[in-house]
Amino acid sequence: MVISKQEAISFSVTSLGWVGAIVSCVLPVWRVTFPDDETDPDTIIWEGLWHICQVRENRWIQCTLYDTRLLVAQDIKVSRVFMVICTIGTWLGLLLCVLGDWRINCFMNFTIEENLLKVAGGMFLSVGLLMLVPLSWVTHNIIHGFFNPLLGFSKKVQMGPSLSLAWTSSLLLLLGGILLCVNIPVCRDFPRCIEIPSARPSGANNDTLDV
Repeated sequence: MVISKQEAISFSVTSLGWVGAIVSCVLPVWRVTFPDDETDPDTIIWEGLWHICQVRENRWIQCTLYDTRLLVAQDIKVSRVFMVICTIGTWLGLLLCVLGDWRINCFMNFTIEENLLKVAGGMFLSVGLLMLVPLSWVTHNIIHGFFNPLLGFSKKVQMGPSLSLAWTSSLLLLLGGILLCVNIPVCRDFPRCIEIPSARPSGANNDTLDV
């Protein structure tokens, strides 16, 4: 049985996208706000999915969890739900890829393996497209100058590293799904199982001579 190089590349690319999505969820740097506060003009505010942080000029950072007293912006709140769903969906897709791994496929029907990989590819495509919804919303608000009204007026709002990482993760998931759903002739025939030849009878090589 053979495994396409295409499948191996897809699994690696999708794994990177999954890790990137998790990191982007954890890091509280989705949106960076420079508040227009005359009393404290050097304070920078980081907005994440779960935390909001104040960064001062001396690199002092104070992070606080969102709670009932500190309301969450609508786009961040929606992004939180979408990113959790996408992370779980990607994990399920990777699990299906593992079920099609060579250690199991040596004992499975090739049709079952192909169906599992197609389903996993469809899940990666769906997750990648779903992730674009909150990312586009947050990016749109940043580009058009919409800021969190709970933070008051701001000098400038820009994309944070976590948002850029989430965009990259979404593109990697889309690429991984395409590689599983579309056959590329260049990427073929990477050995998955090594067939062991059956042992020949010991007497097969012993030729008898009649005198």
